[in-house]
Formats: sequence, structure tokens, C-alpha cells
Amino acid sequence: MSVFEVSYRVKISEKNMDQLEAHAEAELPYEAVALLFGWEDGKKVHVESIRLVENVSSVPKTEFSVEPEQEYNLLLEAEKRDEHLVGIYHSHSAPPCPSDKDFENMRLNKVVWLIASKRSGTWASKAFLLIDNQPEEIPLEID
Repeated sequence: MSVFEVSYRVKISEKNMDQLEAHAEAELPYEAVALLFGWEDGKKVHVESIRLVENVSSVPKTEFSVEPEQEYNLLLEAEKRDEHLVGIYHSHSAPPCPSDKDFENMRLNKVVWLIASKRSGTWASKAFLLIDNQPEEIPLEID
């Protein structure tokens, strides 16, 4: 990873992280999904609001998908708040790293991917961004 890439980071409140983890816990053993809205300041992504969404995948234990109409409506609502889609959150039963399917979808949705996993009794989350066509972990600041 170059010095240029290291400067990317994502900032989210502890309250929002707690809500995401509670959503993931409630959805077990399925993947939980949320859309992250906010704004960007250079290479810093600020998550201001989250919207928990239903995983409508036919295989929800290993994949996720969002109802297109729901996503569209959430995008319109965000626009009214002067926010835009800055990230996608989902949980994994595997470690919090992009799967092959995630990598495919990262090419279509070039936003921060926040992936969570509960492997040893507590939730761990990592943020990823597609940089030079490769998923790269970026710093996650929780405040």
C-alpha cells in the first residue's frame, strides 16, 4: 500500500457502530446489511447516518442483497439531508474481509465497505475501499 492510499480513512460514531453491531447480532446466523450515508472530505469519509435494511438474498447466510426500490428510496431521502451513499455495511460468518462476491460488488459500488464478524464472542469490523482495482483495508475511526 502506498502513502497515497494510506491517507484514506472512514469516521463513524460509536452510537452508529453500536447500532450496526446490534443489527448484526439480531440477524444471526444471516448476514446483516446497512447503508451508510454521509459526506467526504478529501480522502476522509464521514458516516453521519445509517439505515438498516433487510437482506433479501436467496442465500442470506453467505451473501446479501438489498431490495432495489428500498435502496432507491433511501438514496432520495439521503439527498434531502444533503448526504449521499458513502458505504455499505454487512456482517460475515467468516473473518471481516471481502469475499470473492464482495470483491465483485465493490467494483460496482465504489464506496467504503464496512465488514463485521463475530468470531470470538465480540464483533470486529474492518473498512475496505477498492484502490487500483484491489480491496485495501483503510483505517476505521470510531468516536
